[in-house]
Amino acid sequence: MNKDEQLQWEARFGRPAAVAAFAAGLFLAIVLNKKNLRFKRFYRSAIIIPWAVPGFLSLLVWNGLLNDDSGVVNRLFLNHIGLNVPWLFDGNWAKVSVVLVSFWLTVPYFFLVSLGALQSIPDELVEAARVDGGGPLQIFRRVTLPLLLIATSPLLIASFAFNFNNFNNIYLLTGGGPYQGESALAGSTDILISYTYKLAIATGKGQDFALASAVSIFIFFVVAGISAVSFSRTKALENVA
Repeated sequence: MNKDEQLQWEARFGRPAAVAAFAAGLFLAIVLNKKNLRFKRFYRSAIIIPWAVPGFLSLLVWNGLLNDDSGVVNRLFLNHIGLNVPWLFDGNWAKVSVVLVSFWLTVPYFFLVSLGALQSIPDELVEAARVDGGGPLQIFRRVTLPLLLIATSPLLIASFAFNFNNFNNIYLLTGGGPYQGESALAGSTDILISYTYKLAIATGKGQDFALASAVSIFIFFVVAGISAVSFSRTKALENVA
């Protein structure tokens, strides 16, 4: 996999995963923000558990769960639908595994962020919109969501930048593999930061620190450029306040 393919994979992995996790976290926050909901504390605690457990432990556990030969997930699939999915040994399925596990790890974070932002919105604004004849969907689109994005947009951008350099998720779950073709350096799920690590340390092929440094500088400019554009676009949200 060349650098262009790695950039395309990172773009598909970073921004969509962050947006999907934010949407799921926001949905759960809205559902569990109801005052009269029963077992609300239990539901909130259950959602936070994946985020409370150290990330590297969760990734190692998922690496075992998704193992093709002895993983619990494939055993369940075989027993119920007779299907054996090569989660970590096929390039496309390995990418699906990385996205799903990253989604599972990130949703609790956005749930907490969205819940805090929702609770900070004054009830008077929502009540005034309801008195003016706004329905639930209109109130969410015109009042709740704009005020929510003022607080969460910087965190969304930071999350995307973090996913762009999310070394742990790649290295501990798939190791960057599986490897296809003649390349023994860049695998199907490698991103630039894991590729840089292999260039400098892991491969044992001369320790190419110069190329690794160049790739690191390239990563910085890419992330900085995307973040700058995203922050400039989110300035319009400040007018809502």
